[in-house]
Amino acid sequence: MCGIYGATKASKFEVLDTVNKVRGNFASGIYYYNGNEYDYQKTEGSFDWNKIELPKGFTFLGHNQAPTSNERQWKEHNCHPFVYDNWVVAHNGVLTNFSQLKNDYIPDHANLVDSSIIPALLVHFEKTFDEANTKEKELNLISYVLELLEGTFGLWIVNLKTMNIYLARQGSTLFFDKNSFSSAKGKGYKELKEGVIYKFNRRGVIPVEKFKVKSPFLEL
Repeated sequence: MCGIYGATKASKFEVLDTVNKVRGNFASGIYYYNGNEYDYQKTEGSFDWNKIELPKGFTFLGHNQAPTSNERQWKEHNCHPFVYDNWVVAHNGVLTNFSQLKNDYIPDHANLVDSSIIPALLVHFEKTFDEANTKEKELNLISYVLELLEGTFGLWIVNLKTMNIYLARQGSTLFFDKNSFSSAKGKGYKELKEGVIYKFNRRGVIPVEKFKVKSPFLEL
């Protein structure tokens, strides 16, 4: 079990990090940007907020990780967020078709962590959607990749070219309020709908696109 979270204020982000630590304390990762500049950090265990001063005026995204079944020792390249070209992704959940996706689309994909296939797939299919040259090509690409995933996921996705942040879930929990989101529910938080892609920024959490859900928890 892992936790993803984000906030437009550093103080709230640190609170959400503490709340989500109970979901995994094997490794931690953060991404932050202010519309022009961005950076990301990964560490074994947890970040010590007494030693880290988060920059002002930034939006922050985080991930707390439990050890995966395939990787039990900390290595930076096996920890969230996963970065492939201009795509940055953090994932809570389990992809049941990781091996199939790898074999069908990216057989030389070397990372053993299931989450890593998501940004790799976005890179793999990006050229096809770029050639379509439609206004919604970014959202169409994300929707297409999400519909390939089987199992559970709560995701934040960043496109470093557009600096857009997206949220989506299938099976995994993900809650939000006006200026933050979290795998762990906070007071006054609402649950994001499955099958909906949301954009996250200082205006809030805004639904922008839909995708077909393959949730294992759907009621028949």
